[in-house]
Amino acid sequence: MADKVVIEGELRVKEILKERGIKMYQLAEMIGITPESLTRALMRNPQFSTLKAIADALGVPVRELFSTQRDEPNIVRGTVVIGTFVYDINGIGSLNAALEAAKKEYERLGIPYVEED
Repeated sequence: MADKVVIEGELRVKEILKERGIKMYQLAEMIGITPESLTRALMRNPQFSTLKAIADALGVPVRELFSTQRDEPNIVRGTVVIGTFVYDINGIGSLNAALEAAKKEYERLGIPYVEED
């Protein structure tokens, strides 16, 4: 089964490319896909493996591919992988959404979910 990604922020791949002076077709070559495939992947929910390949090619962690609310100070930031889903965490709201998704994934897999104090 292909890795699924739920994007809770916008991808900032084009912004990173512009910062580094790299064209989309060059990134596509770097990760071994056609420019058209790269464009389609970025317009939809890309597979985690595609995001990882892009991040590796650009020399950044996967979480850097996602935009965050830069004008809102958040202590909670990062990327969480739950099963085959990737969540961009940029505040308490998105952290709670990821926690709810984790609970559902545990339930789906028949694993007891235990909250720690």
